[in-house]
Amino acid sequence: MASHPLRYRFTFFQRQFLSHLILTLLVLVLLSSGFIYFIKQHIYNAKTDELNSASKVITRLLIQEDSPEPSLQAYRSLLGERKISFIALDPNGETLFRDHRVMAQPLRSKGLINNLKAQIPTIKDGESFTIQKNTADPLMVFPRTITSKGEMFYVFVVAPVQGINQTLQYMYKAIFLSAVAVFFLAMMVSWLISRNMSLSINELRKATKLISKGDYTVHSSIHRSDELGDLAEDFNTMAQKLEAASLKLITYEERRRMFITDVTHELRTPLTSIRGIIEGFQSGLITDEEDRNKYYVIIEKETYRLVRLINELLDMEKIQNGLITLNKGHHSLRELLEVVTESLDFLTEGKDLHIELVCEEGIHIYGDYDRLTQILINLVKNSLQFTSTGTIRLHGSETGSETLFTITDTGRGMSSEETAQIWDRFYKADPSRSKDRSETGLGMSIVKQLVEAHQGFIEVKSSSGVGTTFNLRFPRRSPHSNS
Repeated sequence: MASHPLRYRFTFFQRQFLSHLILTLLVLVLLSSGFIYFIKQHIYNAKTDELNSASKVITRLLIQEDSPEPSLQAYRSLLGERKISFIALDPNGETLFRDHRVMAQPLRSKGLINNLKAQIPTIKDGESFTIQKNTADPLMVFPRTITSKGEMFYVFVVAPVQGINQTLQYMYKAIFLSAVAVFFLAMMVSWLISRNMSLSINELRKATKLISKGDYTVHSSIHRSDELGDLAEDFNTMAQKLEAASLKLITYEERRRMFITDVTHELRTPLTSIRGIIEGFQSGLITDEEDRNKYYVIIEKETYRLVRLINELLDMEKIQNGLITLNKGHHSLRELLEVVTESLDFLTEGKDLHIELVCEEGIHIYGDYDRLTQILINLVKNSLQFTSTGTIRLHGSETGSETLFTITDTGRGMSSEETAQIWDRFYKADPSRSKDRSETGLGMSIVKQLVEAHQGFIEVKSSSGVGTTFNLRFPRRSPHSNS
């Protein structure tokens, strides 16, 4: 196998933490750059406004007074305090006026004059510019074009940028220290947030591993208001459903094993009995005619038991695979209930128990006659099995769209847990009693599926010690409609 180079594995915590830090750095750089730019522009604009104001005063003094020296002399001291000087040049670049006493030595250099001469062709009133060549320090210059007595000349108000740069340096330092403080604070907050999310994810991972090992009782204790909290709730819901499904599978498997045991017993008992009788016939041990007839009856009954068991298994298989065929038609409900009552009346012999039938003539039910009979027989036999004394009442009625009938008994009833499981395959409410009656636990499941195959509805209501009621509803069709 080809070897793959090892790659560093970034954990979720590291990715989250680094992404927060990178985002914080980008925001800090953008905000700092923008803040510095706008502050710098503000400072330069303020200095430009200051030079513009000084240029206006100088221009007025130069134009309005024949001898501006005295007035300029008074204004020079103020300009000197503000480190502002001015120079006047004609269009040819010749110096007309220079403030020697206020102007610092760098402002008297020939290089400055040359720089100003070079700017004359491109001068725009109201727009300052900066001179950095041939000067010791950068200078900010505000030009103004003046026309007096038919002559045009230019006044340049000049101030060093050194003070502005010092101010900006202090500002840069303050921004840098603030950015560092914000960065470390953001790093701590990012670490806490990333760690919190990482712990939640790791807890979900541990719970998922337990689920994969078959432990469906695991529960996530994460309580958050974000998507991770929603994921934890969904995980807990999934775990609960898996646990319920697992318990249901375990219960189903137990019932399946019990069913196989019961079926094996049910098959073995009649087969053993039939085999023993046949061996007695073959060996000549049974010679009396009366005894032979008696054993023939036993063989017939045991055969019926085998046929019944096999038929139930086949019915369940057909219903589950959708292979059952219903030959639907309209049948008298009262006649159907009477047939069921007469067929099972013998089971009440020896008991203080009777079957009561309440159904008016003319009520019809639409469905397969044999399957409807099977449904009723299974339900009534179930009531007979768990009712020792009292009454089993069969009641039929109809509405404009449905045929209704109920089966109510005064038996021992069922708990809510038993009621919830009564339709499950292989379920027996009382295994010790049903075993003697050769019950397989398939009858009620077959009933429910047959009712649903008729597009009907069945429900059960029961109370322990009071009795049980089965309510059935079937769609009604007119007896004169086509089947």
